[in-house]
Amino acid sequence: MQILEPIVHETVWGGTKLASFVETDCRKIGHLYGVIDTKKMCSKFLTGSYQGKTIHEWFLDNRERYGLGNFEELPILTALVEAADNLSIQVHPDDDTAFKLEGKPFGKNESFYLLEPPTTGQMFNGTRVKSTEEFHRLIAEGKTLDGVGTVEVHAGDYVYVTGGTLHAAAAGSLSFEIEENCDYTYRFYDFDRVDKNGNKRPLQVEKALSSLKPELKSRVSVLEANSPKRERLYELTLVKGMDEYACTGDMFAFIVLLNGETEVDGKRILPGTSVLMEPGESISVKYCMAMVAKPIPHTF
Repeated sequence: MQILEPIVHETVWGGTKLASFVETDCRKIGHLYGVIDTKKMCSKFLTGSYQGKTIHEWFLDNRERYGLGNFEELPILTALVEAADNLSIQVHPDDDTAFKLEGKPFGKNESFYLLEPPTTGQMFNGTRVKSTEEFHRLIAEGKTLDGVGTVEVHAGDYVYVTGGTLHAAAAGSLSFEIEENCDYTYRFYDFDRVDKNGNKRPLQVEKALSSLKPELKSRVSVLEANSPKRERLYELTLVKGMDEYACTGDMFAFIVLLNGETEVDGKRILPGTSVLMEPGESISVKYCMAMVAKPIPHTF
């Protein structure tokens, strides 16, 4: 097993809860990435044969033997996400739109596991309109939120968001997030916030409208403990009430602590830290709850 160093991402909507899991001077942590492989950010190993190297280097060396040779980067990323304030009203492209707008082979689907629900008990979900043209009109009139839907959520809920679905995490929520590794988010509305330099964050309304499928809604369900949940590019397992988790089958896995703590090779592991497990390896989970994420080979 090899431990990855968590990466802190400061955001305008982030909070202070995640700071207790990592050494940082950041005051508003939005994402604590357990594993990420993009050109902007890339996880590094703290231990093991790849110590000091990146997850991208490991992936390039190992992707063929795991049936992931058609991916240029690790196809998934994980993070703990704190929304002290509402996230921007946004959408990710589906496969066709990602290819049309960005020349990329696939878009983004993602999942959230709610550790703490929003203060209002609701997250932003889908639209209240019947057409993209109707939503465009509301934006032009300065009434974007009038066209935004919501859905009731609770701690322990699992939310699956497909490309083309309008969505946003709401203030007060804390969640585990796993995404398909497509680095495109298009914002419709950002609550008129400004960054540390006093500038409003950019919106991508035209691309967002091109991506939007107004009829789509996020799927909310309960994630059963210790029972794998398969989506398109990843399989998730909520590990709870077990003494040990073993990586079985023929695919590697990332295990991310959600609460409690454990040890790997004498090193203390806290929530937000990800451990790479290869088939046949096992880890103590007696004093914690964790999420296991495995990539799924896929041809586009």
